[in-house]
Amino acid sequence: MKEIGLTLLLIMFTAAVVFASSGQEVLDKVEAVLTAPKDMEANYEMVLGSTGDQGGMEKRTLKIWTMGIDKRVVKFITPSSINNIGVLALNDEEMYVYLPAYQKDRRIQGNMRDNDFQGTDFSYREMGSYNYSKDYDATVSSEDKDAIVLELVRKPSSDAPYDKLVMTVDKSNYLPEILDMYCENVKKKELKIIDAGKVGDYWTFKKIRMENFLIKHYTEVTMKDIKFDQDLVGKGVFTQRFLKEYVK
Repeated sequence: MKEIGLTLLLIMFTAAVVFASSGQEVLDKVEAVLTAPKDMEANYEMVLGSTGDQGGMEKRTLKIWTMGIDKRVVKFITPSSINNIGVLALNDEEMYVYLPAYQKDRRIQGNMRDNDFQGTDFSYREMGSYNYSKDYDATVSSEDKDAIVLELVRKPSSDAPYDKLVMTVDKSNYLPEILDMYCENVKKKELKIIDAGKVGDYWTFKKIRMENFLIKHYTEVTMKDIKFDQDLVGKGVFTQRFLKEYVK
């Protein structure tokens, strides 16, 4: 009888540990931290290369403006061959790419949203979008004193390219530390936060690395000159007109 009582106690304790934290509550906190500023503007230094190969790296500079979960503008500055190529995302469904050589922008539709953006390891959808709750159901996979691991399973209604994400969240600030992306239980990509910190009132990424395991390639991005809350909407940043403007 004593053993039965002890067994029941252990089962109740285990259940309490499993359900003590809600995956959706953790994900809500992550998205709240990532979208806390009214808007953000930053200069980015980008390095592209093959995994394990220190030679032949390609360097680029670009500028990114973001607001909320999925509004952003991305504009390449250097090298000159891709100067002012840009992307405007108004939401996960409405995106435009601008090609200066043709003096026109075009809509990015359907599966094109999951193509690599100008040879980087980020797709068009991955360039600054934080709308995980739209596409995934979250559960807590594990937890320790420093981090919470979330398993995000794609919703039946979603057309997201990955059927599962595994996100490791820093409990001190609720920023993601690692995001692993799976298709049919095969890890295709990993986004690693190399450096993060507080700039003014907001927690933000400072250096990130996206690695594509299928093609053994990586893209490393360092953020500089980060500015927040500049009324980018009022300045007309998230428009097709701004997308075509020359930036240096």
